[in-house]
Amino acid sequence: MKLEHYSDLLHADLTTAEWQRELTEQLETIFAHPSHGHFDKWLAAVDSLPKAISTNFDFTKGVAQVGHPDDLDSEHLTDTINALKTLSPWRKGPFNYCGIAIDSEWQCQQKWGRFEKHLGKMHGKRVLDVGCGNGYYMLRMLGAGAEQVIGVDPGLLFLAQFQAIIQTLKCRPNAHLLPLPFEQLPAGLDNFDHVLSFGVLYHRRQPEEHLSQLHDRLQAGGTLYLETLILETEEHCELVPEDRYAGMRNVWSIASPSFIKHQLQSVGFEDVECLDQTTTNLNEQRASAWMTNYSLENFLNPTDHSKTIEGHPAPVRGLFRAIKPN
Repeated sequence: MKLEHYSDLLHADLTTAEWQRELTEQLETIFAHPSHGHFDKWLAAVDSLPKAISTNFDFTKGVAQVGHPDDLDSEHLTDTINALKTLSPWRKGPFNYCGIAIDSEWQCQQKWGRFEKHLGKMHGKRVLDVGCGNGYYMLRMLGAGAEQVIGVDPGLLFLAQFQAIIQTLKCRPNAHLLPLPFEQLPAGLDNFDHVLSFGVLYHRRQPEEHLSQLHDRLQAGGTLYLETLILETEEHCELVPEDRYAGMRNVWSIASPSFIKHQLQSVGFEDVECLDQTTTNLNEQRASAWMTNYSLENFLNPTDHSKTIEGHPAPVRGLFRAIKPN
């Protein structure tokens, strides 16, 4: 991965010289000393894939599409599929890569469908996607009309997947994935119209601190969209798993909608709403040929899918909207 991939962002008028220097130093350190031993292998796979071969893309549909089957040399189709599979597991998606269907673990178009109907006009909007994974929702935000989307996620495999997708296009979309923890995002980047935090809150030991940091990244009048695991109850309560939740070690707390609303209000948000509550089912999250590890089915009680294997309530996800006051 090269700094030149971030040249448009680093030289944008909206960024300060101090911010540019700080981000440049962070990226140089990450690429010189990657946190994952397979990063070089992933980069080699990305480098072997076609670059700037297509003007075809469609980020408005459930399957995010880049390229057309005619853009690929049929003689190298097997090599292309193998390179893409080197970047497995593909947890977020689905994608169509020049006619190759990348069937991800999460069928993110379902979550997007629950979310999209609550979006207003996106023309000219700047969006920050916190915990963006491989950028599926970033691309969908562009498809909805956003002017610029910046994602932050420290997962280097996600960065490789994102680069593999967007390098296919002759004209790079105005989307940038920064391989940083959200907490290390340079100061001064605080004028977003929308901030997304999907599937992050329950991984935070101090959830209110995370919500406060999200608040700080919004411009006055900006909107936070928060999606997280919830307890499906009208009570004001939270669950703190003693060990694992649905096989995950790093789930620190799961709260009821009223509890989360209170947390959002306590850090300064107004007009807080719970827009949707949906039980995660085996059509939305499951193993596939592109993600062959254990998935949701393996972590539900085999005789009672209303509970996890640990005996906790099965995953239900809530979508919240909150406004930063003017």
